[in-house]
Amino acid sequence: MADQDRGGARGRRPGAPGNHDQGGRHQWSRRTGERLMGGAKQGNARFRADDLFQELRRGAGEDRPAYMTLIRLLTVGGRLPYADASAGLTQRERHLLHEVMGDERLRLSVPSAEDGDLFVAYSRQGKLSLLLRDELDGTPEADLLATLSLGEAARERAEERHTAWRQEELIEQRELDRILQAWEEEGTLAERLGQVVDWIDRVETVLVYVGRRIYSRSDAATNTLLRDRVLAGLADAPVADWPRADRLFVAAAHVLFTAGGPICFEEFNGRQLSALGLRTWLVSRLRRYAAALGVPVRSDTAGRPLQELAAETASLRIAVNASGTVCFRRISAPTFGKREVLVKVPATERAHALLPPTLGDLARGIPAMRNPAELSAEAVVSRAVVELAAEGGDVEELLASIVMAAVRDLRADYGMTSAVRDLTRLRAVAPDRTSGVLALRKRDFFCCVLPHPDFAGRRPEHELVALLWSVSQRMQYNRWHFVPGNFTRAEVPVDRHYFFPPTMPDLAEHAHLWHGGHVAAGVRHSIRAPGAQLWREPLAVGGNHYRGGYDIRVVRTDGPPFTRADLWSAVRYSGLIDAFWRAAAGLDRPPVISGFDKGWYWSGEWRRHLGPGAAGQLPAPEPSR
Repeated sequence: MADQDRGGARGRRPGAPGNHDQGGRHQWSRRTGERLMGGAKQGNARFRADDLFQELRRGAGEDRPAYMTLIRLLTVGGRLPYADASAGLTQRERHLLHEVMGDERLRLSVPSAEDGDLFVAYSRQGKLSLLLRDELDGTPEADLLATLSLGEAARERAEERHTAWRQEELIEQRELDRILQAWEEEGTLAERLGQVVDWIDRVETVLVYVGRRIYSRSDAATNTLLRDRVLAGLADAPVADWPRADRLFVAAAHVLFTAGGPICFEEFNGRQLSALGLRTWLVSRLRRYAAALGVPVRSDTAGRPLQELAAETASLRIAVNASGTVCFRRISAPTFGKREVLVKVPATERAHALLPPTLGDLARGIPAMRNPAELSAEAVVSRAVVELAAEGGDVEELLASIVMAAVRDLRADYGMTSAVRDLTRLRAVAPDRTSGVLALRKRDFFCCVLPHPDFAGRRPEHELVALLWSVSQRMQYNRWHFVPGNFTRAEVPVDRHYFFPPTMPDLAEHAHLWHGGHVAAGVRHSIRAPGAQLWREPLAVGGNHYRGGYDIRVVRTDGPPFTRADLWSAVRYSGLIDAFWRAAAGLDRPPVISGFDKGWYWSGEWRRHLGPGAAGQLPAPEPSR
């Protein structure tokens, strides 16, 4: 097969006119830290990120050991754990960085093509590249910040390690090539490629590296998957003519989706995807699932075919979700990296045994929430929904109280829940299951967003309301975008775009750098606890079944990240939201949510849900709009 490792157009040496790589513009700058943008900055997200990256670039000129500067650049000023940050380096770059680490004598120099043997580049997305002289052609868009005189002996050691790795990698890649060849011989290659393209299009953010080849659809990188159609363009070519990186990506993506859908594929966001790395990841994940379940692992697991490993991993994953193990994800937002964590969580920590005091105080004006008689909190909420619906009470008051209690207990700046307004619209409608659901529009969903009284008291009324309403609109759109993901691909029209719905709770840090919605809302750290939770049955509505149809989300715009204890608290509050909707789904006439619209926010109606003592902390309300 043709060996086309680099992909993209060939570049030029530093100081020469810029080139294009996979459609992405890059220009080398001789002046440290200067970006040749050729125009205005692109969007609000870029302003925030550019400020940080310019600061980091300026630090490259300071007199300090080279490894200290490289680590600072790599980890985006300490915002990424080293393990997550280094996962995006090519294998050769890791070996080169290993030779630099700990050497107090090495210093970075002003960039020049004439001196030094290791070149340091930094992209506008904050990605570090370490380049040898022969690699200066065909590099992704980046600024050349500095050079480093590493020395011949260190370069030789790094190259020896890289050569050994590459020999093993090429052997492992043969299995992925055989998968593609088998599809080609059986006539299913186009179908399988189409599956991969479609699956990836259902993932919210993609940023995967194969060497220096970028596969992306994100706020932070060139959208090679959409704009350049790097995968769709393969359909008319025989596998033997595909670039090596594309062969690896397509086969590996199919294996990962087989192992666990987008949850597994997204583990490689912000990381290098290699054949060796894929096998290591699959074996590790299979063993972790088996350990959580207490089942044996075959002695030959490490050498089994990748497709067998993926199928068994998928089977174990289903069992894990039904066990006492909770799977959640830590998200390194600057690289969109997502890492699954498995933790044994007792049932007592997954659900509120009794009504939490904060919610009890906030909901004391709702008669149906009184006298719980030692019922579980979820049972109290379920009973309240039934009673409020029967008596024509305000179920929206109950929803708002749950959100506000979560915000207070998690010390969040604001929090939210969102769902469909009329639950009956999710029912199956003849002649198929989806016609009613596909008729839904953004306005058919709602989002209740409430600020912590302290957070609200620090902001002018108009800015706060604009923030709450913009978040609400975004979440209405997201909910509309997620709902079709509960159906098979054949049931959803090709022209109806959607994303796979969220199913796992997650913790995200430093989300404000790239994600457009988070930038606008000032989100730094966040928790998302979606429902129905994976250890529960999906929400059943008139013959259809749903996950990711509602959630609890909380955010902080400043201060420390959320902890696992905070995550379990959010999960318990998500259980109360789940109880709300299950009770509503069991009614002949579920209540319709009419509030939480633009008028609700701009009239200041939300203020009365902030709880006792909040009025004195808030700015005076402004005239309604």
